[in-house]
Amino acid sequence: MVERNTPEILVVDDDPMVRDIVVQAIEALGYSVDVSGDGFEALEKNEIRDFDLIITDMILPGIDGLTLIRKLVEIKSPTDVIVITGFGSIENAVECMKAGAVEYIIKPFTIDQIQVAVKKAVELRLLRKHAKEREFYRELSYVDALTGIRNRRFFNESLVMELDKAARFSSSLILLMIDIDDFKIYNDMNGHQKGDEALSLMGELFKAACRGYDIVTRYGGEEFAILFPGASVEHAKVLAHRILENVRAAKFAGEEKLPSGELTVSIGVACFPQHARKAEYLILCADQALYASKRTGKNTVCIGWPDGNMDGPDGETTREAGPINRPV
Repeated sequence: MVERNTPEILVVDDDPMVRDIVVQAIEALGYSVDVSGDGFEALEKNEIRDFDLIITDMILPGIDGLTLIRKLVEIKSPTDVIVITGFGSIENAVECMKAGAVEYIIKPFTIDQIQVAVKKAVELRLLRKHAKEREFYRELSYVDALTGIRNRRFFNESLVMELDKAARFSSSLILLMIDIDDFKIYNDMNGHQKGDEALSLMGELFKAACRGYDIVTRYGGEEFAILFPGASVEHAKVLAHRILENVRAAKFAGEEKLPSGELTVSIGVACFPQHARKAEYLILCADQALYASKRTGKNTVCIGWPDGNMDGPDGETTREAGPINRPV
């Protein structure tokens, strides 16, 4: 829909006298007005320009006001509708409201009644528009522009909420901290554009390895963080190794130039409540596990354990790490 400064309104009525009264009342408010004599013509006009508001009589040639509303809903038109009806047809007006009309006016009406109803509809529309804009920009503020996944701000807020839910329902929460191995070398050898493409692909690979309700975020730079609500330590091992496998199977332009011959990731895992109960300590535990994974050869998974040590599942991509100080 084209952005407009002045609301555009279509008045639909086959009675020229009634139609003129409504038009004059609306024009006095400074709004732009067009007219139509029947429902089919109204639909055709609205298809061309998407009016902000249609004011329609209940009884029309061709199709009535209720059918007009239902057809607008059917085609997902953003246009709002006010219905004009006789006193004996209030039930029909109520049906119109249920179908999607924002207001109805009963004949005989005054100019003031028309103007009040129209101003109310326009104000309501403006409020909805502003609410959608706020939600749109709020959503933008939670998205990482480069990778298209959620950003660190979203991670920070989600971690607090998910920990609260896990505590209330005696559930678990897994945090994976993921860092791309030798990413600075990859950038230096292939250029920042290829580096950006690699980051974007990593985000896609991580999402593909996760469930629909898992929270995949870019934590900063070449580091990512993923939250797995309700997952256990055993699940964490499977999830982390699935990510390693997805990354190893993917092809990154220029990765053969790296000392290892491929672009890989290292992963640190921490679990609530086993390893930590507060957000900052869960992050610290996962970070320490990530550093341990880096120290023990990269392209590995390390998991924080309650005794202060780090360990992981059996397999060649798992290493045992030294102790860490982990306040809880």
